[in-house]
Amino acid sequence: MGTVSRGRLDTASIAGSAIFSALAIILAAGSQAMGLNFPLVPYLQFDLGEVAIILAFFIFGPAPALVASFVEFGGLMAFGQQIPIGPLLKLAALVSTVVGLWAGTKIAARGGRTSFLRLAGWTTAMGSAFRAAVMTVANFYLVVYIYGLAATEGFVSAPFAAVGIGLTSSNALLVILAFTAVFNVTQLAMVMGIASLVLRVPSVPRLRVAGRTPWFSDVMQPPAATAPRERL
Repeated sequence: MGTVSRGRLDTASIAGSAIFSALAIILAAGSQAMGLNFPLVPYLQFDLGEVAIILAFFIFGPAPALVASFVEFGGLMAFGQQIPIGPLLKLAALVSTVVGLWAGTKIAARGGRTSFLRLAGWTTAMGSAFRAAVMTVANFYLVVYIYGLAATEGFVSAPFAAVGIGLTSSNALLVILAFTAVFNVTQLAMVMGIASLVLRVPSVPRLRVAGRTPWFSDVMQPPAATAPRERL
């Protein structure tokens, strides 16, 4: 089975989505309990639950990862914080990340076989770019039209002042959005690093799920095309 038909939803991938969705919710709840907030913009929080989404992407493919993202969103709507704004922003971050990861696999797999290092590099780069772009726009509307710039500036001015960055009415929006992008890139780099440690375990690429190898194994080494028959 080629990579074109892989990464979609079937019985095995739906079961995998369910497992990784449950893991994502558990890890997300743990992250909230530990209070893993971004120091400079405290309403942003690091989420270990995304490790499960990344693993779902590489093991089962883009569609199961999207399903797991929506399931985590549902869990955050039921048990999360800052409902509904927080879960909606998380969903936007997850969807944009999965789209970026998928774009990264397309670039990495050009020309056939690729290495895990090249695959991880391109997926991290494209995932970061897509996520940072989408979340910068989302946070612009959040800061300007929902929280209000003055209120947001007042909330984050002390953490920025502690590191020598003064916020004013003229630079506050740009500084907040810039560090929001830094947070999103850092968040993805963190969870990609953790997921890569799992995926680099020698036995993982050789796993058999419903008789087939993980999706990223097929991306790295696609099945050889059947040679055309010689005409007599």
